[in-house]
Amino acid sequence: MKSHDHPTHTPPPPVIERGLPECECPAECGGRPELFQRLAPAYPTVDPYTSKPPEHPHLPSRRGELVHDTLNNRSGVVMDRTRDLVYLRPERGGQEWDVDVKWLVKPS
Repeated sequence: MKSHDHPTHTPPPPVIERGLPECECPAECGGRPELFQRLAPAYPTVDPYTSKPPEHPHLPSRRGELVHDTLNNRSGVVMDRTRDLVYLRPERGGQEWDVDVKWLVKPS
């Protein structure tokens, strides 16, 4: 049997790197927003059934606006909004989370 002279090929990596940065959020969740991964957060930090939302909630007016989520006790950038639900992402990137608009205030 004659051996064939074929060049050896390196197998592709198990994960395709798309050049997008990994999550840099304070929780180091390891999420990859471009893959639409959503990790179960350890939020909310406040019980929504026994706590009261702020007296004067802030209604975000534009995408990219920085707001503070009092339910989860963290700040985030507004990514999108549907009715009363706002989707936020940490300033430095990371997993999005959603919160009812009644829990948002302007950051201090």
